[in-house]
Amino acid sequence: MYVVGWTPDKMPLFIEGVARASARLGTTPVPPGTLIGVAALAAPEYLVEVEATAVVD
Repeated sequence: MYVVGWTPDKMPLFIEGVARASARLGTTPVPPGTLIGVAALAAPEYLVEVEATAVVD
């Protein structure tokens, strides 16, 4: 997970945002394997980028 302007003091806000998104989607949040602070992403309005791998049975 890539987060623009990440600092450790933002962790409570990050956890709150993940909890809100999970509740809205009806899922159980899973902590990211890697969280990396970055200066910017592909577009200025992007604040978070999530990489995921999907498995289809």
